[in-house]
Amino acid sequence: MDKVELRRAVIARRDALGLDVRAAKSAVICVRLVELLESSGAAGQRTVAVYAAMGSEVDPSAFAAAAVVRGWRVAYPCMLSASDAAACGQRMCMRAVSAGDASEAPFIAHPTRAFAATDVDSDRFPIVSAEAFDMIVVPLVAFDRAGARLGYGGGCYDRYLPMLSPACQIIGIAFDEQRVDGVPTDAHDLPLPNIVSA
Repeated sequence: MDKVELRRAVIARRDALGLDVRAAKSAVICVRLVELLESSGAAGQRTVAVYAAMGSEVDPSAFAAAAVVRGWRVAYPCMLSASDAAACGQRMCMRAVSAGDASEAPFIAHPTRAFAATDVDSDRFPIVSAEAFDMIVVPLVAFDRAGARLGYGGGCYDRYLPMLSPACQIIGIAFDEQRVDGVPTDAHDLPLPNIVSA
């Protein structure tokens, strides 16, 4: 099965999960993310990157809320306009969002829309350098036991992840129903060192 067919099949499987099942599984995954970061031994304020769930994805919002309660800095992906992407060689950046500001962040409300640098208030939602993260939570469509990840086909995370500090925990999150026997990969596809599923 090629990537397009596999993506379609696994998203259909994920969509078939009931809302209550997805919510319960998302809650279990979020608790595990907090445990992983708290047990990492890092001291002081931590910086985490999450994403705004779309459709039937695992919802990491409870992890983001737990991070805020603990005083950790939380950032979300912001897709870049074509000109900004060409200038920096990335298709996305991560922007910090303060407690209570998530509903005002246009890149959270519209996670797939590209924004020019001038479209976003950089004082309110500053770009966080990749080296600053203690943990990044990565969405995925499908995964296998070797950690191969099938994303949505844009390559945003494949380009972003190599910029992270070696100390950053890179964690994909998914439902158990998204596990497959093997994910077809290309040379640019990066396996994930950790996947948390429920």
